[in-house]
Amino acid sequence: NVKQWYQRRVREKEAKQKEISAAVKELQGKRVIITVKPRLIIPDTNCFLDALNKIKKLVECDRYKVAIPLMVLDEIKGLCRSEAKAEQAGIALDVCEKLISTKSVNLLTSKGNLMASGEFKEARTGDKGCNDDMILAGVRSISDHTGSQVLEDDAVHYTRTAVFLTSDSNLRVKAHTHHLAVMTVGEFVKRARL
Repeated sequence: NVKQWYQRRVREKEAKQKEISAAVKELQGKRVIITVKPRLIIPDTNCFLDALNKIKKLVECDRYKVAIPLMVLDEIKGLCRSEAKAEQAGIALDVCEKLISTKSVNLLTSKGNLMASGEFKEARTGDKGCNDDMILAGVRSISDHTGSQVLEDDAVHYTRTAVFLTSDSNLRVKAHTHHLAVMTVGEFVKRARL
């Protein structure tokens, strides 16, 4: 139903705006410093569609652990049925499945847990929310778990070891409001000198 879809979209936008406003209010007057020491790379769906060779480079270099969010796999599978992206998505899905079967990558749940390939079917139960929010929830959780936060007099200093890769500008803004390390694949590959 178009009306329900529209109402849901309006509610999502209002919730996003409240989230951003709350984050700004909480840190008003404080500087935020984010130090990135990458150990874990978390690519979004668009990375597999638009920069698959760069993702393969990141996996092959062995300097970083790579975790694919379960929702990213679901999105790629869904895109395999799309006329516009079916071929790209099919290639991306084949690469993902190969990386998972050879245990070259881990899988990331929306709760921020890293898993081996055999476990991922059970972890999907209970996930609720839009795809981007579920992906971001997993990134937030693992970033908070693996990184640190220090409150100083005039600043909040975050150290992040998990880096979220996406070219989705809305998702990047959301990630920034949660003080996550986020960049495009191209930016990361350039900084990593790969």
